[in-house]
Amino acid sequence: MLMTDIWRLYVMGYFAEMLKREFEELNVEEVYTTKLGNRDIEILEVSVYGTKFLAMFQSEEKKHGLYLWSLIITSANNTRTIQGMDKLDTLKMRIKENVRAIMEGMEKS
Repeated sequence: MLMTDIWRLYVMGYFAEMLKREFEELNVEEVYTTKLGNRDIEILEVSVYGTKFLAMFQSEEKKHGLYLWSLIITSANNTRTIQGMDKLDTLKMRIKENVRAIMEGMEKS
């Protein structure tokens, strides 16, 4: 399987599966998944600790295994927007860090 094929699996629906796998306490529902040009977009509704947040993830493969991406996470008390151009491993790590930070903030609320 080519790296591009692996990335397509990651983006188109895999974002929800990754969240479920990494954060067992999350209830993840896919709201919308689409492709606009070369850009893949996934919007999720996530429940944790009795509250909800929305996550919108989008990415586009550029070159040499680099992906231009952004993640917007919005809860009742917080919005976090991150973006970058990273290889797949770094991208996964940054997503996990930011979802974990939002969850910690929601737990304290």
